[in-house]
Amino acid sequence: MDAARIKSATTPQEIIERDEAGNIRTTYILSSNGEGRERLDLLPPPRSKSVPEQLLDVFLPAGYPQSVTEDYI
Repeated sequence: MDAARIKSATTPQEIIERDEAGNIRTTYILSSNGEGRERLDLLPPPRSKSVPEQLLDVFLPAGYPQSVTEDYI
């Protein structure tokens, strides 16, 4: 195996999806074994929200309270 193929096999690509407030929604990691096979891993955010927090998200703007001005509160 040449050096270029070994490097591509050991250097995964990472894409981080964020919501409007900048919070991480999902992390995508694409890796290759250097032989033409690729793997895509999806990682959930580091901290998941509780059920009450998820219910509040339906009624509050994305990124609340950081995303709103003081006159909204």
